[in-house]
Amino acid sequence: MATAPPKEFTINKPTPFDGDRKEVTSFIQNCQAYLQVNAHIYTTDDSRVAFILSFMNEKEAKRWKQNFYLTITDATTGLLVFPAFAAFLTTVKNDFKPANQTRDAEHQIAILRQGKKTAEETITEFRLLSNQAGYANTTSSDHLHLIGKLRSTLNTRLVKQIMLSDTVPTTIDEWAEKAIKIDNNYRQTMEVIERLNDERKAGPSKPSKWSTNSNNNNSNSNNNNNSWRKKKEEKDPDAMDVDAMSTQKRAYLMKKGACFICEETGHRARDHNDYVKDQDDKKGKKPERKEVRATQKGKQATLKEIHALLNGLSKEDKEALVTMQKGGPSKDEEEEETSENEGF
Repeated sequence: MATAPPKEFTINKPTPFDGDRKEVTSFIQNCQAYLQVNAHIYTTDDSRVAFILSFMNEKEAKRWKQNFYLTITDATTGLLVFPAFAAFLTTVKNDFKPANQTRDAEHQIAILRQGKKTAEETITEFRLLSNQAGYANTTSSDHLHLIGKLRSTLNTRLVKQIMLSDTVPTTIDEWAEKAIKIDNNYRQTMEVIERLNDERKAGPSKPSKWSTNSNNNNSNSNNNNNSWRKKKEEKDPDAMDVDAMSTQKRAYLMKKGACFICEETGHRARDHNDYVKDQDDKKGKKPERKEVRATQKGKQATLKEIHALLNGLSKEDKEALVTMQKGGPSKDEEEEETSENEGF
């Protein structure tokens, strides 16, 4: 029974190389890592060299590959004769070596700033550029030199906290470790404060089921009490307007000695109409509509009474009343006057 062919591990393949000299080291490292993981697939130097060449298809790298194929092509057979893998790597590094790697790395360190990046990201980039610049870290002077470069790279706030701490680091590794620790603590603290501020702005949390029921019960109880009070304070249609006044207001007016109608002092409700009329007379004001209406109602009542009295008079009384209206003496007055004359 035939055995199944080995499978290639599906890890991320190297990013295609376009000839950027700053990225050549990273490209070669990624290729070597992939080839090592899949060593059971790429077992020969030819397969390893062909694998790396397959990712050199853009810009300067593409032109370099075309020229490289021409140099390794056998003129007789037309076949490609791949070099040893180690020799191929050396050729790639030399052909794509930066013009002045040390000076370029030093320039990148000089302009490197943390800004909004984390201290960990900045220090990782700083270490890479330091290696490319060839900075050593063996002697005390080497560490002081690197610490000075790192201080210029990190944010001023972070540098102050490190230099004001109880134990100031003396090596570049200690500086890097402390900077990352303080920066991480600061960022975590700010996240907690921001979350708390958001919760305060959002207001109190939604009440639970039990608290909602409790509030509803209290609300119903208050509504019942209010409805009872409203019923109690409802106006009796047969009562006076004064009785419709609330108990508290009535007590307040009594304590103040004020009228229940106009709420002014100096008179009472029963004396209100006479008092207002007297004040209006002094001020030369006309009586209010309420008083005029009351007077008209009184006149109407008097006329009805007179009409009822007239209906109850006899015919002779009515004639005597008519005679009195005209200005002449009544029958009784004539008889009385005649009797008086006879007496003289």
